Amino acid sequence: MTDLRTIALGAATGTIALAIATCSRAVQSLDDAIERVAGRARAKHFVLRAASIGTLPGEPYMHPAIGAASALALFATRGSPPLRILAPLAAASLGAIVAHHAVKLAYRRLRPAIALGKGKTEPAYPSGHTTDATAVLFTGAYLLVREGVVPVEVAVPVAVLLAVTTGVSRVLLGWHWATDVVGGWLTGIAVAAGCAGLYEMLAAR
Repeated sequence: MTDLRTIALGAATGTIALAIATCSRAVQSLDDAIERVAGRARAKHFVLRAASIGTLPGEPYMHPAIGAASALALFATRGSPPLRILAPLAAASLGAIVAHHAVKLAYRRLRPAIALGKGKTEPAYPSGHTTDATAVLFTGAYLLVREGVVPVEVAVPVAVLLAVTTGVSRVLLGWHWATDVVGGWLTGIAVAAGCAGLYEMLAAR
């Protein structure tokens, strides 16, 4: 539990620190450089197609579905008590939404030009898709490992791959700066660590 609290606090602190850093000219210049590279890649149809698929774990209809699939796997294979499974997974999905909107309420960073041109005016930092996917994927992976359903050697790489793919896709599609995505990973990790702590607390009962 102590380690989970440390991870949650560290990731949340990192989210705030990075938000402050993005106000600097040096960090924005880095984001601009990455956006130029992404813009050149964006001109290729197959890149856009791959990015459109890669972004799916963060879609509003997908991250709850991922949580539900994790819960079904746990119920089907272990018959785990509903509360200790459903509560952390629901908290991951809802908590991620609340967390990234809370940051956006305080820090109204403008999105890249391509997103603004398409009428996307919601604040950029942190990436909501990335936050949501990371929180649910990592929480689901933690529960699957702790309940003995999936080995850690499988669960962790799959969760990391999908979270990374979701984040990278947001930059390739032009919806976010690279640091928005890093902020989304940090925010998602903070939420997931808190949800893992909730699981441990319920399991201890």
